[in-house]
Amino acid sequence: MAITQVQVEAAYAVAKREYGKAITSEAAANHLVSKYGWNESSAYGYVHTFLCMMDGKEYQRTINAYATEYYLRNIRSDFGFPRFQCAISAVKKHLEYYIKKGKSKQYKIQAIIKKLENEFFVDNSLEVINKDFQKQVYESLSLNKETRDKRLEVAPKKPESISVTIKVYVRNPDVVAAVLARAKGVCEGCKKPAPFIRAKDNSPYLEVHHKIQLAKGGEDTVLNAIALCPNCHREYHYGI
Repeated sequence: MAITQVQVEAAYAVAKREYGKAITSEAAANHLVSKYGWNESSAYGYVHTFLCMMDGKEYQRTINAYATEYYLRNIRSDFGFPRFQCAISAVKKHLEYYIKKGKSKQYKIQAIIKKLENEFFVDNSLEVINKDFQKQVYESLSLNKETRDKRLEVAPKKPESISVTIKVYVRNPDVVAAVLARAKGVCEGCKKPAPFIRAKDNSPYLEVHHKIQLAKGGEDTVLNAIALCPNCHREYHYGI
């Protein structure tokens, strides 16, 4: 029985909740089976594929063309360009796996990748990427500590890098949010209050710095990060 568009959209919605650690994989699959008539195996498969896309990992079970495009477009919209880049990478790894196995070359999926790359990769400037990332940080700050901690427990410690005009790292917004929450508006360098309040949301302005830089192999973790005022941040980078 063919998987419908309604079922695909439901799978994406519930997979997002699992990714955010709001529900377990078992609960996600059970919801799809009981409310949307999914086969249990397919339900697990479509949720698992979303999680692989978010982390840029190879998945071996194919999802249909509509689901592939729907997932990719909504990941770009909901999570920003870096996660979209991870998702594209995951689909390409899946295609490579299938070709090596001597199976279908999945021309429809290949065409979707080409179309979306042409559509989105023209706007992959550092400014756009940073704007996407800040959006994710704000979203993470809106989470309660328990939810964010659960996400941090399973988050990759080494960030995936992407190539744009320059090389940037796909930092974990939950790490930034957790460090800012820990600082409580006080610079962890000079121990003074943040120098000003953001006009956007009235939050104290601090910047998150990695003690061991990501480019030098540092981990994208709360332990390797510190909240600094702009002056201390510049000193950490350029001071004696």
